[in-house]
Amino acid sequence: MSEALQTWSWFVRHPGHRLWDPTAGCGVMACCPNPPELRWILDVVVTVLPPQDARTLHKQIAALDELW
Repeated sequence: MSEALQTWSWFVRHPGHRLWDPTAGCGVMACCPNPPELRWILDVVVTVLPPQDARTLHKQIAALDELW
């Protein structure tokens, strides 16, 4: 989970994130992340966390989503 959150944070803050092309890249999350896959992972994690932890993570993700 922390790797997915760190990668999502890095990705949305990276100046070239808007140039993402689903047909390009190596497929390695740390190098060429797939945004829909990252968000899916984070959404799954939110659903299995205890309610308070889920709310905290959801707020973090929502703030990052604003950058996307």
